[in-house]
This record gives sequence, structure tokens and C-alpha cells, in this order.
Amino acid sequence: MKRINEYFSTNTNKRSPVPAIPIAEEESSLICDTINSEEPGTSSSNVVMSRVNDVGMFIKVDRNLTDNEKHIVLTNAWIPPVSYSFPILEPNKERKLKFQHHWLTSYSWLLYSEIKSGAFCRFCVVFAKCGGVGNQKLGFLSSEPFNNWKKAKEVFNKHSLLEYHKTAALKADSFLSVFSKKQKSIVDALDDDRSKQIINNRKRLLPIVECIILCGKQEIALRGHRDFGPIDFTSASAKNEGNFREILKYKVKDDDCIRSFLESDSRNKYLSPRIQNEIIAICGDVLLKKIVEKINASKCFSVLADETTDISVTEQLTICVRYLSGTGNDVQINEDFIMFVEIHSLTGVDLASAILNGLNVSGINCDFLYGQGYDGAANMSGQFKGVKSIIQAKYPKALYVHCVAHSLNLAVSSACDLQPIRICLGVIEKLYCFFNTPKRKNALFEAISNSDLIPSIKSLKRLCATRWIQRYDAVNDFVQLFPYVVVSLETMSSWKDVTAVEANMLRNAMDSEFLISVQIIKVLFSYGLPLCKQLQSKDIDLKEMVGLAEDNVNALKQLRTNIEPEFKKIFDEAQKMAEVLDFQIVVKRINKRQINRANPSLSSEEPEDYFRVTICIPYIESFINQLELRFLEHHNIFKGFYCLFDNNEDSNEADFESLVSFYLTHHDLSTTLGELKMWKLKP
Repeated sequence: MKRINEYFSTNTNKRSPVPAIPIAEEESSLICDTINSEEPGTSSSNVVMSRVNDVGMFIKVDRNLTDNEKHIVLTNAWIPPVSYSFPILEPNKERKLKFQHHWLTSYSWLLYSEIKSGAFCRFCVVFAKCGGVGNQKLGFLSSEPFNNWKKAKEVFNKHSLLEYHKTAALKADSFLSVFSKKQKSIVDALDDDRSKQIINNRKRLLPIVECIILCGKQEIALRGHRDFGPIDFTSASAKNEGNFREILKYKVKDDDCIRSFLESDSRNKYLSPRIQNEIIAICGDVLLKKIVEKINASKCFSVLADETTDISVTEQLTICVRYLSGTGNDVQINEDFIMFVEIHSLTGVDLASAILNGLNVSGINCDFLYGQGYDGAANMSGQFKGVKSIIQAKYPKALYVHCVAHSLNLAVSSACDLQPIRICLGVIEKLYCFFNTPKRKNALFEAISNSDLIPSIKSLKRLCATRWIQRYDAVNDFVQLFPYVVVSLETMSSWKDVTAVEANMLRNAMDSEFLISVQIIKVLFSYGLPLCKQLQSKDIDLKEMVGLAEDNVNALKQLRTNIEPEFKKIFDEAQKMAEVLDFQIVVKRINKRQINRANPSLSSEEPEDYFRVTICIPYIESFINQLELRFLEHHNIFKGFYCLFDNNEDSNEADFESLVSFYLTHHDLSTTLGELKMWKLKP
């Protein structure tokens, strides 16, 4: 890391201007002492406040000036303008003598101090230590102001010939020549080659950093089979040195300086995996810093967290943040990843500590935490020891919102507990596993190739293990490939191995109840799939989510209301699948007492009526109930905000009052309600 920091250190060749020193507390006291030290009888109104960088501010008893102060006296001290009115020290005398401005041009070393009301030598103020032979004490123009204007020219001419004045002038020239190079360290000033080496190293490091950033941006792996030694630039070389080294070779092939360096036998070429990881970590810190700055600037954010396990079976907590950026019409909703946190305990206390520590370590101000989004597990959403309760105890305004996509997944999963639906999905999964071998998959491909109609899908998909609504793709693909699956199963039934037994069992499992269930699942999952995709968009808000869920529920209720014509379409599609299997859809044998399946008493014995009552209607109603149950909590959270979007003047003001009281500790109810009414009148 030390070598990387050398490259990112400040360029020593850059020169920064020396700032002017403002009047600080010490300098202000010096001015006050000067005013108080005036001789009796002097009017205080004649004492004028000093200008910035007046030479009198730098007259010190110990004469120990800093380098910046010396530089100001020598190059940037205050000089009165031509129009400046110099004070008359003895106004009662006939000859009213005062300082003459042309003396400043005649004597380049001369300065006038408004604080001290006298003249000084800029060189002697800084560098004179004694007043000549015998280490005499310094006097006028050095440590004390000169104001005997009657003898001014005589004293100035004499001072120009003094040895200690000439010595101070030489020291001033030497100081100014060294001060211009002050930004360099002592080592750099003594060894200029080291500065040149730093510049060359930065130049060599730049293409390496750019290649690493390119690989990260394009999601290309850096490592190759051979990641050590000098890079081979010969055209005859057939070795593949990995993405990073090959991209670097292409980038610097026309740069002879960097190319010769990479071809050399030097060990420190900054190409090792350790250096790559350091550069990647530095890039991550830079990106995280920019994200944190935007989060803190928004002054309102929600934390999103979930647990995951990587390939090494290490428990990791993923921390993300949702916040707003921009103003006016340019407001955008952002969801950014912050970090992975390795965890060793899944209790609510430990997970809450990991989340808060991760936010604090990143530099995020948790005082702006207004929302939490997790799954519905007990350790996350528990009322007493869950993560949301522990964080709310510290940050009461951090409302918990159950992940809506996860809520939809739980709703679909619970609705699919109906026995015919669960068995149907299990058979489809078994069919995928059965055809997931080369020999059996070839039998399916052969059935497809021998058909007159070639489908766009050539293989079955596995049911998604976590997202139930995503199983629509697997069910839909199975329906499209159903005729070819039946043909391939009949073909494999004649094989002389165990495959024939499994093929017969799977073919017999596709009975009337299975075909009806497949078509029902396909229809209902098609209602939930668009909702699932919309709920996963990063720019959706709680109001829009509640509206979409209500629209989905209303669509299912309309399907339930018109169940007879809608189910007839489903039944006709199932009948077409039954013709492929060469049988008609029939009702299973009904006994007087049924325990494991439905046994309704119907006036009609038609299969359509039986399956509509036993499978379709219960599944739709279960789907509706689960959606209303899972999204009811979100509706209650958003209840107070409805007053902002409802134009009805009779909207529930009590909910709005409770909302304002939650976010504002002190507020005027009448003023708040007045602002609400004005908001509703806004077009």
C-alpha cells in the first residue's frame, strides 16, 4: 500500500501561492497595545486602523518570524497609495513635517507602518540581528520606527551603507530563491532524481490503473493462467497471459517508455495480484465516498439488507441504501450497494449491530435513517427482538416496510398449497429432472426435429426455487413443449432400462386433474408476473406499489366474478392437451366419503363444473386472500400519506395529524392543516 500511496501523493512540482495572513487575535492585540502606548496628549482619533500586512504587525521582540511572515514582509508588505494622507506628528510646530511618498520609490527597501507611525527597512526587520560592531542593539528602521522626518534622507542614505543592512539584503535574496522551491521536501530538494522517478512511476502506473478499471467496468476477470514475470511483447508469442496483461500489452504497445519498463527484469512493475487488489480496493473507496456524499446530502435514506451465502459457504449480509438525488424535476430514486458484512450469528441483535456498524463505517449519517426494508423472517421483522425493532428503538422514525417482492412471493407460495396445484408443480419439476440427461434430452430434440412445427423453445426449464411467480416461464415452456414431451415419453417407454419405468410413471401422472391445474396456474401466474417485475424496479414508490397491488387484486376479483366463461377457455385448452394423450377429461371416481381430495355435491356431473368448483375457484380465492393479507400492512403504513394525494376535502385529517406528529415533534396543527388545504388547491 505504501507504493500505491507514493503514486497518489501530491505532485511536488506544483507551486501553491502563499496566502496573505489576515489580522488574527494576536495581531489585533498588538494593534491595541500600540494605540494604548501613545504618548499622553495624543488624540486617539489620529490613530487609524492598520492595513493588512502592515510591516508594524511583524515587529516582534524575539524577532522569530515564520517563513510565510518573512515572505510577506519582503514581497507583499502594505505600501500606502499615492493619495494616502500621511499624519503630521508635531502639528503645533511651524514646519509641519511628514513622510514623503516618493521616498518609497527612491529607497526600494523602505516601508511605512501605519501602526507604528514610522518607517522601517524591510531587510533589517527580517534578518538583522545586531546593530554593527560589538553586537550593538538594533534601533531605528529595524526594531523601532523612524519618524524624524527632518533628517530622513540623511538617515536613509547612511542606512544603505551599513554592513548589517547589506548582509540582510543578501540573506533576503537567498531566502526568496529558496522559498520559491519551498513546496519540495528536503529530500526532494537535495535529490532531484527522486522527484523525476516519482513522475515516471506515476506515468507507468496510470495505464495499469486504467486497465483494471476497464476490466471492472466490463465485468472481465483479471487473472489468467500466467500472472507473473515480464510481459512478452513478441509477435511470435502464443501464450495467453490473461485479460489484464493482454489488455495492458495492447494499450502500451506504441509507448516505448512504458513498454521497455514492462519488458525489463525489474520486480516492482505493479502487476502482481496483490497490487491489483490494492488498486481495486482504492477504486472501491473512491466510489463509496462519492455515494456516501450523495446519501448525506439527501438527508433522507432507507437501508435495505438481506443475508446471502457465497460459494465458500460464508454468511454475508448485503447492505444497500435507497435515497433521492437531484432537485426539482431532476429528482431521481437511487438504490446503491454499500458493502458486504461477514456475519457469524443470525440473531436480531447481531444483525442490527452489523447493519448500523456498516453504515457508520461507511460514513453515512444514521440520523437521516427514515426507512428499513427486509424480509419477513422473525429475526428481521420481529416485534421485540427483530432487527427492525432494535433499530427503531435507536432511530424511531425508521419505518419498517416488508420487501414487497418478497411479500408477493409469499402470497403465491401460500396460495399454491392447494393439493392439485402443488402436485402439478411437482410433476413439472420431475419432468425437468427426468429430461436433464444427454440421452433423454436427445430423445426430446429428436421429437422436436421430426415435427412439422418447430417451436422456439427446445428444452424444459427448472422451477425457480425462490421466486414462485417466476415459475410462469417454466410452466409456459412446458405447455408449449407438451406434445413433444408426450412423444418422447412414449418413445422412452419401450427402452430396455429403468428409463422406461420412469417414463411410464410420468406419462400416467399427467391425468385430467394435472392438465386442468397446468392451465389454471398458467393463467393466474400471468396476472402476477407483470406485478412482480414492476415491484422490482428501483424507482417505484410505496404509493405506486399499493396501487399496483390493488389493481392486481381487482383483476383477479373480476376473473372470479366471470369465472364460468373464463374457466371455459381454460377447460378447452386442457381438453386440447388431453387429445394429445388420447383421452377425454373426466372426473375422478367419487366416493361417499373423501378425505384427501374434494368431493362436492353438484347438480351437474360435467367435468367442467367439477374442476371449476374444486380447483379453479378455491385457487383464485386463495390467491386474492393472500395478496390482500400480505399487502394490507403496506396500506396501513401509507395511510397517513393519502391525505397528500387525495383531493377530497373530507379526507381523514386525523391520519394526517398523526403523520405530522410522527415526523415533527413541535408543530402548530392549525398551520399544518392550512398548508394541507393550500397543497390540495395547487394544480
